[in-house]
Amino acid sequence: MQLELLKSFRFITDEKQLQEVKSLLNFYFREKLDQAITRAESDKNYTASVYQKWLEATDK
Repeated sequence: MQLELLKSFRFITDEKQLQEVKSLLNFYFREKLDQAITRAESDKNYTASVYQKWLEATDK
């Protein structure tokens, strides 16, 4: 995948295009991360109250 991305970068001719590619990659990986978090929360039955307990434990 990295090699294919590097090959694609040779077609980028200006800073605007580079920023667009970065934005697309960020969006893609952010979506993948959100999906993984949602799946983990569901599998482990994490709720807002679980997160709140963790936050309270770190405040002590």
